[in-house]
Amino acid sequence: MITFDIQTLIIALVIGAASGAVGAFIILRRMALVGDALSHVALPGIALALAYHFDPFWGVVAFCLAAAVVVWALEEKTRLYSDALIGLLFTFNLAIGVLTIPDTEILESLFGAFTPLTSPEFFFISIAGAAAIALIFLYAKHFLFLIVSPELASIKAPRKSRLHGLLLMVLFAFIVALGIKLVGTLLMGALTIIPATISKNISRSMSGYIVMSAVLGALISLAGVFAAGMLHFLPGPTIIILGIALFGISLFFTRKFQ
Repeated sequence: MITFDIQTLIIALVIGAASGAVGAFIILRRMALVGDALSHVALPGIALALAYHFDPFWGVVAFCLAAAVVVWALEEKTRLYSDALIGLLFTFNLAIGVLTIPDTEILESLFGAFTPLTSPEFFFISIAGAAAIALIFLYAKHFLFLIVSPELASIKAPRKSRLHGLLLMVLFAFIVALGIKLVGTLLMGALTIIPATISKNISRSMSGYIVMSAVLGALISLAGVFAAGMLHFLPGPTIIILGIALFGISLFFTRKFQ
């Protein structure tokens, strides 16, 4: 059985890198606050899991993925942007979650202090996170085309454009769901934003921006976990505070893409 400390370090590495990688595209698509909303969509899933005595992680994954598909479908049928649609889902699910999650479990739900992972759950998160990173880099050019020239993408290959939009949304929601174990529902959205914003400040090219976002996500998460262990803090808030501090430092080294 892998110990919880090693689990935390490996999960921090994988989730941090995945969050940074997907965050690079989310920032370019001006969906920075969508991750925050998606993480709160998971609250009813947590409530159901607690009510039926199984791991909240699976409720989180189910509700986040369902929200991603619903938002994508509504985008296809309405003129509303994804941030507005997710904002509606966010408030609805937040209200349900607060009403249904037991008071004794609220803090655990918000800050990620769930029970340690079993071996199957640990391997699932690790492998799924690595697979998500691989898919992000594999489809990076398609995602960039969709973001930079959405009208041209929809004209040139309408079906592929819609599928790539769905894939990006599903990957985003899936990574948010995986990361809630590490930093909780209140802070997971920030983990997808911070590495990408730092990278955007200091990168010289688009390719460097995407790669550096993933690297910074991994480094910030690992450093945050180490600092939390030394100071006896929760890892989630420690990771976010460290990331914000690095963002402040990055302002002195701002560059523009060439």
